[in-house]
Amino acid sequence: MSRLRQALLAFSGSLAAAAAPASAMLIFNELASGDLSSNPLLPTLLHVDLGSNFIDGSVDRNDRDYFTLALPSGTHLTAIILRASSGSEATFLSLQSGSIFTEPAAGTDLRNVLGYVSFFHSDIGTDLLQSLGSASDAIGFKGSPDGEMFTFWIDQSSLSPANYNFEFIVTEDIPSPGTIAMMAAAMIMVIPRSRRSRR
Repeated sequence: MSRLRQALLAFSGSLAAAAAPASAMLIFNELASGDLSSNPLLPTLLHVDLGSNFIDGSVDRNDRDYFTLALPSGTHLTAIILRASSGSEATFLSLQSGSIFTEPAAGTDLRNVLGYVSFFHSDIGTDLLQSLGSASDAIGFKGSPDGEMFTFWIDQSSLSPANYNFEFIVTEDIPSPGTIAMMAAAMIMVIPRSRRSRR
């Protein structure tokens, strides 16, 4: 195979790999895997992978859930889809960057969280990530939050348990225009070398 063709295949392959979805996943269920932490300073650490990752749990007024999602290097969180919700009242979801949740459940300073949202049974099928990013008074974000580690807090004001199921979708970072330009320039440099080798 010529160097030119090798360069073209490598260039197109790198772009395709960045855009292609993956199916590897984490499936965490409190009934099977144990209760998620109720301690904001010691949340349950969960390593997610490319593709869809599912977390199924239950909260009530006396049983909050805290967990940290650790993303693979070179990836970002692109969606949080609510797949199930059974609470009779609104269920609360919030996140911070890092491995702990610093805000107390009572007297939370929303200016110190990345985002928050309340959801109901009627929100099943909704991507909550954009609502989290645009929450009033929160730090906020557009598109995907920056970082590879996020800690989530899920709460419910009712004494009755509220079940939830989230699909966290993780995708690879797409090369920036600058990176693509550098790759294209490197490929162009190979072309004259390939032509000279044929002489």
